[in-house]
Amino acid sequence: MLTPATVRGYGRIDDATAASIADLWNAAYPTMRAVATDRVNAYRQQIKGEAWRIDPDHPRADILRPFLPTEASVRRRLKNAEALRRMLGQLDRGTYRACTRSPGGFSAFAAYNAVRALLQATTLNDRGLAAVYRLAAVLADTADERHRELAATHPAA
Repeated sequence: MLTPATVRGYGRIDDATAASIADLWNAAYPTMRAVATDRVNAYRQQIKGEAWRIDPDHPRADILRPFLPTEASVRRRLKNAEALRRMLGQLDRGTYRACTRSPGGFSAFAAYNAVRALLQATTLNDRGLAAVYRLAAVLADTADERHRELAATHPAA
């Protein structure tokens, strides 16, 4: 469970924004975790069932073949889904590390990127995404504000 103190500990975020992010994150995280887990399980099922194989004797094999995923693409999607789920968990626990030398914590930029990646992986059948979209909006506002601060301190040449 994310706390405002964890959110504030890793960046320049005021108390009100940190509390808002923590509340929205805690409301949206179960849905985000479920969606990420569903994607991981679906890709594992595709690998188990060898979704890229088609019976060459199938009467429409030539027509269907271009619409089938490749083994490499399914494995790449599984790897990305597992990494996304891991990142969401680290952000939730406040142990996310942007690099091996950085301290663990919560990063609004990383959270924004993870939420955007998760939303790109959703389908029309996923439910409970309203909280995720609200979280994405607040994280987008936070990222925009930080970009404005950085632009003010480092004017373009």
